Amino acid sequence: CPLHGGNSTNSFAIFREDGKEKWICYTHDCGSGDVVDFVKAWQNMSFKEAVKFLGGDVMSDPFEMERLAKERHERALQEKTIAHQKEEARRKELQEEQKHLFYHQNMNDYFRELWLKRGLDESWQGFFCLGGCEDFVINDGWHTPTLTIPIRNEKYEVLNIKHRLLNPQSPKDKYRPEKSGLGAFPYYLPFPDMGYGGEVIWILEGEIKSAVTATITPDSAWNYIGVPGMSQYKGLADKLFGKNVIVVSDPGAESESSKFCKSVNGRFVELPMKIDDLIVEHKYDGDWLRSLEKQARRI
Repeated sequence: CPLHGGNSTNSFAIFREDGKEKWICYTHDCGSGDVVDFVKAWQNMSFKEAVKFLGGDVMSDPFEMERLAKERHERALQEKTIAHQKEEARRKELQEEQKHLFYHQNMNDYFRELWLKRGLDESWQGFFCLGGCEDFVINDGWHTPTLTIPIRNEKYEVLNIKHRLLNPQSPKDKYRPEKSGLGAFPYYLPFPDMGYGGEVIWILEGEIKSAVTATITPDSAWNYIGVPGMSQYKGLADKLFGKNVIVVSDPGAESESSKFCKSVNGRFVELPMKIDDLIVEHKYDGDWLRSLEKQARRI
């Protein structure tokens, strides 16, 4: 998405509706609309400024211009309400289908072994309701097996299911949701009932990293939150400011994660490898994680 600067190739779309070209951002709170709405968001402009930016004629009558702007605003609010209603209906449909249970209960040994290699044995696979899909179709015809991760809120309600593509069409195109149109992909909570609290709150990039790290927790009051991507960090700032937060950076992602760490006045950890790879390769346990917590520093 050119508005929030994300690196996901699935976050932004341009499409035709009612004879007009429109756009939408799926993974962040950038909104949607037509070309004027895009310029308003992109350049932080008013309706009139956006029309002029695009080379359009601006009416000399300021009252008429204001009426048109108000009309567009009201129409946008109506469309947002309708879109929200559709989103809620699709999410209810997802929850009634219980596809996350189907993927978990019907996965074969191939998927179980893949989860095991990633550091999640069968008991944890059951606790997190992880699964596998033998044939997931994307891009109107590309077939791939996937690992499935249900994203749940504090009430354990499934908000969506994330598919980790095992045979992606593009190396950068690794994840897809079970259902599109359900808003920004929410944060992954391995222990949903803890929400965004905890005596120590670990922030890690990715669902699998947070799940693997949670399995070796040395303290039941510690919490772990998986962030879907670097562009999603800032949505957590208000939830976490003033809490005991530790941000673990992926190698090469230190800049974005350190900025977020500063924004919540947290502590920072840099590692030579991704944290889940370290845990699996060295068979680290809770004592290692406790020592890592002591090494975390302010930046």
